[in-house]
Amino acid sequence: MARENKVQIKGLVRFSYLSKNGFAISDKGQEAVRDILYAPDRLDRRFALFERLALRSIVNQRDEHFKVGILIGDDFPEAARQRLEGMVADVPQAQIVSLPQMIHYTAIKRAFAAMADEPEATHTATFRLDDDDAIHRLTTRRVRQLATSLLAIRDRKVPFALAFNRGFYLEVGNRQKPISEWYEKTPLGVGLALVAPKEATVNVFRRNHRKLGEYFDCFTEIERPMFIRSVHPDNDSAAEPTGRKGTLDEDGILRVLRRGFGLSLDELRNV
Repeated sequence: MARENKVQIKGLVRFSYLSKNGFAISDKGQEAVRDILYAPDRLDRRFALFERLALRSIVNQRDEHFKVGILIGDDFPEAARQRLEGMVADVPQAQIVSLPQMIHYTAIKRAFAAMADEPEATHTATFRLDDDDAIHRLTTRRVRQLATSLLAIRDRKVPFALAFNRGFYLEVGNRQKPISEWYEKTPLGVGLALVAPKEATVNVFRRNHRKLGEYFDCFTEIERPMFIRSVHPDNDSAAEPTGRKGTLDEDGILRVLRRGFGLSLDELRNV
């Protein structure tokens, strides 16, 4: 009798982790990158976005049976580490993972491995969430539903991706119209998941998220807006939509923000 598929879910948030590569500014050298990442003003901005967007969306997930690692460097400033520990102290899904400097993907694999496996799980769905973005409260539930359904009709040994291609872009500092709706034409990293056998070492960071469909079967969904991608001067990479603009009116956007993200427009204006 075939073994029943059971999916465990692990997410990862990189909180200013100083890797040996992987940044658009990596060519400036490690000391310069460290100075930029750990600048007090920048960290204050990251904490504000993390608390309002990423952390709130973790807490609000309807499917609570998942883990999320928050990856920081061993040399993360002590005061900032204490601040982060205080923020996640009452979030049972969150686990701070502290690592020394290493190649980016090696650190990612170590961080996922640091989160304990569920003994009965057959597969792992790894997902991405940046510290300045948000996922819809149904994201982990939907990842579990889709992963379980698709595993029943395909080769269970072959990894596949799940992407949510409809969501919002938040222009930080724009008080007049901070939010716009977009349909992406390629996978966005926010909430993006990769499903693979539990014993596999591959995870969602293995490939550039925009090119994931070139390497894995990829199921994309646009039923509802599932992410908030923030745009601000601290973005390491270009934060620009790749597809078509959405048609939700302001009332519709406000309704989705409230029901799906637990946010108001005023909160986003003041982030």
